[in-house]
Amino acid sequence: MKSKNIKGVRLIVAAMVLFFIVFVIIRFYFEESKNFSPLALKGSTLIFGLWIIIILFGLTFLFILARNILKMYLENNQSGTGHSFKNKLVFFFIAFSLVPTLLLFIFATDVISQSIEQWFKTPIENIMHNVEDVKKNYYGKITGDLEHFSKLIAAMIQQKRMYTDENKIFLQNKLKEKMLEYKLDVVNIYKNKNEVFAIFNPRIPMQEYKNLPLNIVYRGLGGAGFTTIDTLKTGELIRNGVAFDITQGDKMLIITGKYFPESYTRSLNALAGMVSKHSQMRVLRDPVKNTYILLFLFITILIIFSASWLGFYLAKGITVPIEKLISATAEIAKGNLDVRIDYKAKDEFNTLINEFNRMAFDLKENRDKLNRRTIELRHRRSITETILKNITSGVMALNASGEIIAINPEAARMLSLDMEAVARKNFAAVISDTIYQDIHVLIRKAFETRFKLIEKEIDVKLKGKYINLAVKITQLRNPINNRFAGLLVVLTDLTELIKAQRMLVWREVAKRIAHEIKNPLTPIQISSQRILRSLDQPPDKFRSIVEDSLNIISQELASIKNLAEEFANFARLPEIKFSQGDINEILEKLLTVYTSIYQKVQFKVKLDVELPPLVKLDVEQIKRVLVNVLDNALEIIGKEGEIEISTSYNGESKFITIEIADNGPGISDEDKQKVFMPYFSKKSSGTGLGLAIAHNIVEEHNGLISVTDNQPQGARFIIELPA
Repeated sequence: MKSKNIKGVRLIVAAMVLFFIVFVIIRFYFEESKNFSPLALKGSTLIFGLWIIIILFGLTFLFILARNILKMYLENNQSGTGHSFKNKLVFFFIAFSLVPTLLLFIFATDVISQSIEQWFKTPIENIMHNVEDVKKNYYGKITGDLEHFSKLIAAMIQQKRMYTDENKIFLQNKLKEKMLEYKLDVVNIYKNKNEVFAIFNPRIPMQEYKNLPLNIVYRGLGGAGFTTIDTLKTGELIRNGVAFDITQGDKMLIITGKYFPESYTRSLNALAGMVSKHSQMRVLRDPVKNTYILLFLFITILIIFSASWLGFYLAKGITVPIEKLISATAEIAKGNLDVRIDYKAKDEFNTLINEFNRMAFDLKENRDKLNRRTIELRHRRSITETILKNITSGVMALNASGEIIAINPEAARMLSLDMEAVARKNFAAVISDTIYQDIHVLIRKAFETRFKLIEKEIDVKLKGKYINLAVKITQLRNPINNRFAGLLVVLTDLTELIKAQRMLVWREVAKRIAHEIKNPLTPIQISSQRILRSLDQPPDKFRSIVEDSLNIISQELASIKNLAEEFANFARLPEIKFSQGDINEILEKLLTVYTSIYQKVQFKVKLDVELPPLVKLDVEQIKRVLVNVLDNALEIIGKEGEIEISTSYNGESKFITIEIADNGPGISDEDKQKVFMPYFSKKSSGTGLGLAIAHNIVEEHNGLISVTDNQPQGARFIIELPA
């Protein structure tokens, strides 16, 4: 590949050097032909050589063009990938250059032919002949005048015999007079080959003046008149010579001349030059015309070749990267992400190839990561499925639309469902509100309120048998955008656990009742025994003992009766009667009573004015809950202390929250688990039923009650009721 590129570069350099040499030769020829120099006039061989070179270049260009087109055609037949665009690009460049170039060639050759022919039309020929005649007549008149003046001077010398030596000074003076009279610039007198006089007008540039050659002087002395025109740097000097006999064997030559500065002769010489060039042009008319036409043909072929070569070059620079990109893309489509493009392009294509290679690398990296992630997810899913299959609780996952996306065998068993049949079905169609009414209501409530956590124990009749289920519904959130993604429903069969708990509770209750009953029975037993022992006592003393003992027995029996009534009240809580009530108003009325009774206790109240004004609840039962919680807090802090009461509303979950906090000693973590159980109390005088009753009432309202630590100390009871 590298040697091929070097060879191509060498060919291009050689072609450029050869073309430059030909261009210099053509340029030199046209410069010479423009001035019609002798070299150009003798250049028929040069013209023929130029024709040969131009024809060879043209044929070479045509051969290369045809070869490239044939090569492009063969490549197109072998594979069509990218070649259609390449063909269009080359065709566009050729067409784009061919049409205007051919039009220019036709127009230029026509203009050249007409222009050259116009030079040699009859009017031009006539003008050239007239210019030649003007020049001849002009010089003929001057020559005639000089010859006439020379003859007049010769006649004067002969008549007055001024050629003798004694008349020499007289002759000189006469010659000066005649120079002024005839407006001559030069007068030369030769006598038998010897110059006698040479008189000059001061305006003649003597540094440029030259004597006549002796051969012309001798010819003039021989009787042949002559006229010479000498071209000086600053003008022209025209001289005429006339000879005559003075004595036997002696001759005298009279030469007269006029000097014409360049300003007089410039236009005439220019016209003469034009005539001369016109004559020369007639010789070169056809060769020059044909050479110009051939040159334009050569330029036309060169432009077409250059455009096609540029098209091939650009097409190669574009289509080769495209072909490699298409091939590499096809490999990637097949799944071969190890493919890379090993090609050094230019400009944006190099950037495109680099970006493609980087994309392929990133795709491979992402695929490897995805494969590893898929394997990891499969492993996790296998573990999750194993856990779900073996977990004792029923688990069911719902998406944001309410469709069941996952259910474990235990949940299917509890609800008597077919795992495969319920997949991707809406919970409303599977968990009907007739058979599973309580579960259906809780799930619908979770979707409507979007509450983070809902917990409730319900009784469900399945296959003719009642079971106790703990339903825990947790909200699922998308970890990326934290949007609601669905619900996780966990069902736990508490039937056996509740039985055991009830057994333990009733044992505890029995112990407490036995203890509470045993306490008053002891005084009753002692009083009865005292009466029996006092039967032998005197009547007055016996009467006193009986009265005291009966009073004790009566008091203890009243205590037993009170205990029985409390237990009966807990066992038969009144039925909830829902109506419309205002939580803030209920609290304000209660606090009016409490603040008047417990004046040393500091009540901090912060009621949310945004609470819904009317809420569906049993006003009396909710008041009982608040009283039980407040009484419990007041008993803990004593006569002095601080109680904080606040309300708030969550618009998203649509729940009202009531918080009652004290600054007492607080409740231990162990006791927090038992605080809402019946008969649990740390107070010596308490029955342990107040908070248990409050817990049952809140649950009947589909709410929650819990206890946490208050900061910096004390306990905080939180009551949450649906709005």
